[in-house]
Amino acid sequence: MSLLIRLCLALLILMAAACARDTTRRGAMDARAAQAESLLQSGDYAGAIRLFQQLAETSGDPDYYRLRAADSALRAGDGRTAKRLADAVAPDELETVDRYDYTLLQSRLDLNVGRAREALAKLDNLPSGQLEPSQKVHYHTLRASAYNQLGNMLESARERVRLGQLLTRPDAVQKNNEAIFDALSRIPEKVLTAMQPPPPDILGGWMNLTQIVKSTPPAGLNTELAKWRIRFPGHPADGAFLQGLLSQRQSPPPGLAQTGTRPPTAAAPGSGAFIGVMLPLSGSYAPAAQALRTGMLAAYYADTNTAKPPLRFVDTQSGDIYQLYRKFADGGAKVIVGPLIKDDVAVLAKVGDLPVPVLGLNQTPEVSNDRVYQFGLTPEHEVEQAAGSAWFDGRQSALVLAPANQFGQRMIKHFAAYWNQLGGNIRAIKTYPYHGEDFTASVRELISAAPSATHAQLSFPTVPSVTKQGADFIFLISDARDAHLILPQIAFHNGEHLPVYATSHVYGGRADSEADRDLNGLIFCDIPWLLDPAESGPLSHQALSKQIQQTPSDYLRLVALGIDAYRLLPELERFKTEPQFRYTGATGTLSLGTGNRIQRQLHCAQFEDGVPQPRGIAPLLKPGDSAPGLR
Repeated sequence: MSLLIRLCLALLILMAAACARDTTRRGAMDARAAQAESLLQSGDYAGAIRLFQQLAETSGDPDYYRLRAADSALRAGDGRTAKRLADAVAPDELETVDRYDYTLLQSRLDLNVGRAREALAKLDNLPSGQLEPSQKVHYHTLRASAYNQLGNMLESARERVRLGQLLTRPDAVQKNNEAIFDALSRIPEKVLTAMQPPPPDILGGWMNLTQIVKSTPPAGLNTELAKWRIRFPGHPADGAFLQGLLSQRQSPPPGLAQTGTRPPTAAAPGSGAFIGVMLPLSGSYAPAAQALRTGMLAAYYADTNTAKPPLRFVDTQSGDIYQLYRKFADGGAKVIVGPLIKDDVAVLAKVGDLPVPVLGLNQTPEVSNDRVYQFGLTPEHEVEQAAGSAWFDGRQSALVLAPANQFGQRMIKHFAAYWNQLGGNIRAIKTYPYHGEDFTASVRELISAAPSATHAQLSFPTVPSVTKQGADFIFLISDARDAHLILPQIAFHNGEHLPVYATSHVYGGRADSEADRDLNGLIFCDIPWLLDPAESGPLSHQALSKQIQQTPSDYLRLVALGIDAYRLLPELERFKTEPQFRYTGATGTLSLGTGNRIQRQLHCAQFEDGVPQPRGIAPLLKPGDSAPGLR
């Protein structure tokens, strides 16, 4: 099987060497710079980012240190922060060698989101002959990864052959050799034969070796390898790599590629099949991953099918997402659940034809793939259904209140676009300080001093027109903490006559009638798993109370997502063969929409005496639908 995942670890080591080069090249660095580099080498990426950013603000070389901070963020797996920091760098202000590092970083950012062609275009602009040794290592590694994403395994192997000539550490050489063999193993034998350069070409030797190992019966293998050694004397594969490969191949497991892969120890009797689960089990996303894992395991153990394949988890923070996918696919996975991070879902969706179907746990609107089902708790879907509920109730004119942060702006734009398509209008948009202590000014201005259309359009140029017509409801974007402070303010400022609609974020997920009395009258849409107290099955909120107590409120809904992710797996093909099929899940009534994205239809509730009371299933409205109260 492929062992490409290990190469990612080797890449980090190689990049560390590049950092060491930077430290010595710049010479007189102050104690903070030396400390930042030390933190980076030790894996304390957050500390390194902080110090590099301080240096960017206080030193005479801000763009260089922003570049170092971006590199640290990318190693930490935080692509968004890395891109933000990289975008702040003025490459023209960098020294020539640092501009090369900047280009290498930008190509890494492209690869992280599956933009392999864009990454290659950037790399093609680098003068490879002028790169420093560590930069050349990075350059060929990135080119190999880009070709791998594009499915061009021959060129990926060619880049790794060039990379191998630059490596000196035995572990890095071994991992690179494994990657070469893995890439060539995916090429049809006819293509290997037709494209094979003659001896003593190194790539030709690899291609010939791959053919021999894949097609020669064990009894004749030593003879063929002896002939290969004569044709390709001193070939880099002849040594530790080939010895390891042959030892693995002596007793290959049935039904798997003969590259040393063994079935998981928990595999069902007589079968190596398993369900691969890719989650960020370490790093900043670990709490979310743990909640998902809790839900999946609960559903797995509640499954009475004695032939069910086992679950096998991998930490997506441990390496390249496509290489992790290949490891599962080559190892016998029948289906793969995950990844969770949106950028990782996009990477797999852009790969092309995938041998094993994927149930991604997030959704990306930009790309789709027939082999990647996209399933997640998308807040835009919740906005549409809460807005649709208001429209279904006959509301036409909205006041919008949202936090003054990036998430709030994103939800404002989506609500405004969707509400405008339905035919509604917006009287005013206001923001409030997220997790602030006093929302008086924001609420008072929203209700009694709504801005004119011109002012609102200047503040929010990407949203539809804001009108001066009288408002008949408030659309609130808020979490539970802020909602408990905002609702009383609305009543205090004479807004109690305006019904308030919101998304699931206003509800903490745990019933607390005393604390939630402040939310009385609030209408929101949420997953049925949290809204149906009468449900008493083995996967109900009540049955999983112990697990729920150990899960932070912010991640409770991910337990339900994990439950549905496992239970949906046998139904994925049915979604395609029966377009009208609906699955009643913990996260809603589920159906397959465009782009292989799973649509959730939520349930709605209204707080009464501090307790959410069911109002029924949320409407799924299309632009042009008339509200019942207006017909």
